Amino acid sequence: MTATSALLAPPPPVDRHFLRLPGGRLLHYRTAGASQPGEPPLLLAHAGPGSSAGLVPLMQQLARHRRVIAPDMPGNGDSEPLDLPRTEIADYLAPMLALLDALGVPQVDFCGQHTGAHIGCELALRQPARVRRLVLDGLALFEPELRAQMQARYAPAMVPDDFGGHLAWAWHFVNNMFVHFPHFMQDPAHRLNHGPVPPPAVRQALVVEMLKALPSYHLAYQAAFAHPTSERLPLLQHATLLMAVDGDPLARYLDAAARLLPAATVARMPREGRADAIEAFLAAPPARP
Repeated sequence: MTATSALLAPPPPVDRHFLRLPGGRLLHYRTAGASQPGEPPLLLAHAGPGSSAGLVPLMQQLARHRRVIAPDMPGNGDSEPLDLPRTEIADYLAPMLALLDALGVPQVDFCGQHTGAHIGCELALRQPARVRRLVLDGLALFEPELRAQMQARYAPAMVPDDFGGHLAWAWHFVNNMFVHFPHFMQDPAHRLNHGPVPPPAVRQALVVEMLKALPSYHLAYQAAFAHPTSERLPLLQHATLLMAVDGDPLARYLDAAARLLPAATVARMPREGRADAIEAFLAAPPARP
């Protein structure tokens, strides 16, 4: 199939599966595309507070040329939570490795967004042979004062109440994410300036994902906030793409990440150019030693 015919063909279907992890918990994941000779699958890791459902359009673009696997991180989407009162980024690695083992995948290219980017960084450091190339999309490098505020206020634990207050809370949480960053600092200095918020149907879909994960949604957030990214990032030896899309509030940290990992490829692009940037990086010939 030529590049032109691939673009004209219908997008590849996205299938859904469950895996029973060691210990009995279920991990939900999506797959699309077919394996290509000499090309490892691409493992996508979503941002909080959603799931792999939000990655479906990107999966369909990338799966025209390779196999793509996108799990719901434990405690998000349709994956059952880890049996831990608090989590670290490293706690999310075992489910990813169990998934790859079950699928018979020895190595992947990895692309993570926000929280998923922190998971990818740690996976590459702790299991370097399992990752060929690494794409970190929207990596956070919070200043100490902001980090403390994020840990205290960004993602509070939330449970259903008799009056349905959690339903309104979830809607406002999601809505405010698109208006201010951080969402709890609702003043002109922290207002996002990238146009109108998404349509109500888009926000509703994210609210539904958040409500499904309500008892545990905050754990991955807290793990990402506590991740010692500035210490771990310079240790990476993998070919790495540091990227950020226009309008992403975490794009402000792209230059700081690049200073910590000067050998990385760095890219900024419109949201609609994300798939092209990923494909170009993964297709580039290996850098000379």
